[in-house]
This record gives sequence, structure tokens and C-alpha cells, in this order.
Amino acid sequence: MSLADDAFIDARLAYWQRHITRTAASLIPPPTGAARAALGPVLDQLVAVYNLAGGLVADLRQSADGSLATSNAGRAYLSQLATALAHSNRAATHLSTAVIGLADTHRLAPRPGTAAPVESQLAVTLGHAAALRSLNRALAAVTSPLSDAQPGTGPAPAPAVAEQHRRAADSTGTHPVRRRP
Repeated sequence: MSLADDAFIDARLAYWQRHITRTAASLIPPPTGAARAALGPVLDQLVAVYNLAGGLVADLRQSADGSLATSNAGRAYLSQLATALAHSNRAATHLSTAVIGLADTHRLAPRPGTAAPVESQLAVTLGHAAALRSLNRALAAVTSPLSDAQPGTGPAPAPAVAEQHRRAADSTGTHPVRRRP
């Protein structure tokens, strides 16, 4: 590994640390009150997280195609980016849950004085908090030293659909399916 590659990796990790930190800092809990007023800021937060994920994908793609992927440090860097991407995608999913909760609150409690459904408020609160935790995990992924980041320590890949079907077919018990007339 050359010094230029080391410098590149250090610079990119510092960039991602700043970018994830800024994105996490922008995740301010939605204001209480009208769901309509909270929807815009949460949608802006969702866009910021999607932009973060898009940047991580672009960096992964560019770095994987270069000579960086042939060194141990380069592979560790790619593993760190992949882990950060997985966590930022989870953050986007959690923010989507918050947006759905806000939309449900707006749809189900349209009149003044009508209480918002507790499930919708809970989805907003928990979704937003989970998104922030996921971004903090993404930050932790890019702040760990390269020697600690082992290739292959990222999130375990989900089993393929065919493998899941095979597991279901191999199970010993069969369960009848009830069908309604």
C-alpha cells in the first residue's frame, strides 16, 4: 500500500465522518403539534439521508473499481463504507416510518381537537430515534481505525430468496393453510 493510498483513505474517512455528523445533526425531532407542519422537515431529513447513502454508493463504486480494492487497507476501507451504507439505509427506512406515521396522523386526525392516533405518534417518535441511532452507527463504522475494521465484519448478507425457499421446504413440520371461502 502506498502512502498516496493511505492519504486518500484518511481523507475520505475524514470526509465521511464530517458528512455523517452533519447529517445526524440535522435530524432534529419533528415538532409536536400539527402533523402537516412536521412533515416538511422530516421529508428534508429523509432527503439528506438518501443523499448520504447515494454518496456512499458512489464512493464504494469508484473505490472498488480502482487499485484501492487490491490492498488490505483498501478492502478494510471498502468494508467500512459498506457498513456505513447499510446503517444509512436503515436510517432512511426508519425516517420513512416516521413520515408514514406523520401522514397517518394527518389523515386520521384532520379536525382540530381530534386526538392523533397513538400508534402514529409512536411510529414518528420511534422511527426518528431509530434513524438517529442508525446514523450514529454509520459514523462509528467510518471512525473505527482501519486495523479494527476487518473485511467481512460488516453486516451479514441476507440469504438469497432461493435459499429461504429451500429452508422452508426442508423444514420437518408442515402447516396447513386455511383458506377462507
